[in-house]
Amino acid sequence: MNRIILMVVVMILTGMPFFYVQAQSGYIEEEIWSRINPASALESDFIITTDGTKLFGQIISNYDYSNYDKVEFEHNGSVKTYFPADLQAFGLANGRFFMSKKLDESSALEFVQILFSGKLQLDYKKGKYYIDNGLEIQELRSYYQDVTYDGGKRRKRIKLYISTLKILTAGSCGFEINDLIERANLEEQDLIRILTQYHECEQLPYKVHVDKIPLFKMSPTVGVGMAAMFIRSFENEYGRASKIDQPRNFQAEAGIRLHDFRKSPRISFDLRFKYQVMSSTWSISQVNRSIMVTGSQDFTQRSIQIPFSVNFSFYKRDDLNIYFGLRAGLMFTSLKTSEGYIDFTHLHSNQTYLSNMDLMEAEPSLFVPGLKLGSTIPINEKRRLYAEIQADYAKGMYLTFLPNSTNVGYNNTLVSFNIGFEF
Repeated sequence: MNRIILMVVVMILTGMPFFYVQAQSGYIEEEIWSRINPASALESDFIITTDGTKLFGQIISNYDYSNYDKVEFEHNGSVKTYFPADLQAFGLANGRFFMSKKLDESSALEFVQILFSGKLQLDYKKGKYYIDNGLEIQELRSYYQDVTYDGGKRRKRIKLYISTLKILTAGSCGFEINDLIERANLEEQDLIRILTQYHECEQLPYKVHVDKIPLFKMSPTVGVGMAAMFIRSFENEYGRASKIDQPRNFQAEAGIRLHDFRKSPRISFDLRFKYQVMSSTWSISQVNRSIMVTGSQDFTQRSIQIPFSVNFSFYKRDDLNIYFGLRAGLMFTSLKTSEGYIDFTHLHSNQTYLSNMDLMEAEPSLFVPGLKLGSTIPINEKRRLYAEIQADYAKGMYLTFLPNSTNVGYNNTLVSFNIGFEF
C-alpha cells in the first residue's frame, strides 16, 4: 500500500510541469510564457520540452511567422528540429507564444499560437480563430449563404462566431458586452477586445500574448536613382523614326513602407513620391518617295510619379532580404520645349528647306503600371539600405508631329535603378 502511495506521489510531482503547460485552457502563468532568460536577463526564444524543461536559445526562422509545423532550435551551439509531439510550448523573443494542441478530437497535435489566455483562451492557426474554454475547443466561424429575400436570392453572411461568443460569456458580464459582440468582426483585435473586457468585468486574470507585437511596422524611405527611357510607337507611319538623345533622367524619391505584418511577414507595401527630371533632344525623321524630313527639338521634362507597390519577400537569409513588387500609380508630366527645327529635302532635286514648329508633346497625366525587384540590408539598428530595379510602362506618353503627316504616339518604358535608406 505504501509503495502504491509513493508511486502516485512521484507521478504527480514529476507530471506537474507537463500538465500545467499542456492544459488546454486557463490563465498561463508568467514563468511559462516569459521570454526573459534568467542567465542574461535578456529577451530570448525558448522551448518547453515534454518533460517540462524550459530551454533558452534561438528559433531559426527567416521570417516572423504566426504558423509553424516544426521548430528548428539552436541551443548551446547545436541545432535540433522539434515537432508538436516533442514540445509542450515554445515562444519567440518578440512575445509570440505557441502551445502543442489538438484542435479537434480527430486531429494530431499542432503548434497553435496563443493570442489570449484566461478563463477563455483565444487560439490562432492558419487563418482560423478558436476559443478554448477548458472543456472543448470551438472554431469561431462565419460563412456566406444564399437566402431568399423579397422574392429574390442574395448572399448573406452567417456570423456563427457571435452566438458562440455569447454562449461562452453568458451571464451579467456577457450581457454588458453584448453590443460589443454584436458589432465584432472576425478579427484578432475585436476578439481580444471582447475577451479583455469580459475578464476585467469578471475580475479574472488574463494575458494578451501579442500586445507587444505591432500589427505592422512603418518606416520612412528616401532615395535617389537614374532611369533609362525606351520609346516605341504604337501607331507607326511608314518611314517614321524617332529617338531621344541620351534618354536618361535623374530621380529623387521619398515615401513610407509598411512591413513586418503580424500575420503576413513576407508582405510589404510602399507609397512613394518620385520626382524625375531630364533634359534632352527629340530627333525625328521620315522618308517617302520624294521627300526626306528630319527634325529636332530640345526639351526639359519634369515628372512627379506617385507609385503604390505590393511587395513579396521570396528570399531572406541572415540580414539580406530580396523581394519582388507589383506597382502602379499616377504620373504627372510637364514639358518645356525650345523651338523645333525641320529640314525638308527633295530627293530628286536635292534641295533643302528649313522650317520651325513643335515636334512633340507629352501627356500631362497617365496611369503607370510597373514591376520592381529589390533588396534590403541593415546598416545599423535604425537604418536599412535598399536597392531596387524598377520598370514602369507609360502608354501613349508622347505624341509627335510632322507637316502633312499623321501624328504618331509613343509608349515609354522606364527602367531605373534606385538606392536609398529605410529608417
